[in-house]
Amino acid sequence: MSAEDISLARQAIEPGIYFSLSDTEYHADGALGSTNMKQLLQSAPDFWWQSPMNPAREPEKETPAKVFGRAVHKAVLEGADAFRAIYAPTDHPGNVKAGKDEVAAIREAGMIPLKRDDFNRILAASAFIGANRHLSNAFKNGMPEVSVFWDCNGVMMKARFDYLKLNAISDLKSIRNRMGKEFTRACRDAIASYEYILSAEHYMEGRRQMAKLIADGAVYGDHDAERLARVAANEVFAFVLVFWQAEQSPIAHGFKLSPGNPMLGYGRHWIEKAVDTYRRFMAEFGPDTAWVLQEPLEELDESEMAGWWQHKQTTGA
Repeated sequence: MSAEDISLARQAIEPGIYFSLSDTEYHADGALGSTNMKQLLQSAPDFWWQSPMNPAREPEKETPAKVFGRAVHKAVLEGADAFRAIYAPTDHPGNVKAGKDEVAAIREAGMIPLKRDDFNRILAASAFIGANRHLSNAFKNGMPEVSVFWDCNGVMMKARFDYLKLNAISDLKSIRNRMGKEFTRACRDAIASYEYILSAEHYMEGRRQMAKLIADGAVYGDHDAERLARVAANEVFAFVLVFWQAEQSPIAHGFKLSPGNPMLGYGRHWIEKAVDTYRRFMAEFGPDTAWVLQEPLEELDESEMAGWWQHKQTTGA
């Protein structure tokens, strides 16, 4: 399969910069985002199974966590007034008549219901971030939820910036610190566990594509053209991760990856490996056939078993 065939097999949204593209439209597109590349690194067959290429894929289900996440982004990225214009709190359980009537009335008004505790916590998170003098400008004087699609040597790529600024891409992450770790340590562990370094390098590459997309006239949706041009022309920018604690107090902390940070090299390495995996499986199976592992039988070796199993065999415990 040629590079052109690979691109066509995946392409739905054309290369470009998109404003006001819905979250649903973005995630439904088959281009490779950072989450997709992490899936490819873990299991290419699982990636295909969960992708739009699989006709038997189960449709995405709306969950309370997704509703909560979008509400947090609305409050932090666009402000409390924008949040209150869309979301309304509920005070009664949803399984009793008063609660059902309350939800029905909110939806009738064209708004989205949230539990009162979630509603208040989201506003508190926005206030805590705004009150932190080191983070107060992270989500100001920029453009929220900008999506970029580009062609990378025949493979379509995509990135959705939480907040695009002149000198930074700001990304909002929630964390539930259930192990009770010191907060900044919990944040660093999340960066390692969820491979946010890969995400950072991928998003930064997406931003580097913007100047060409503007030159091609591939900008869609209402936007400030002058501001966008200034952002695209600025080649020196950082990737900023802002964490807030979704349980206990809604404290926040930020990290940045500045140009030249050597950790970005790790992200680039894993991106290249993921894209190579994608190309290999696409060349072998194409988009319409389930991707399967083709690996020979292995002789089981006890040295490769889990440490607890080895301990059990040697001690009998």
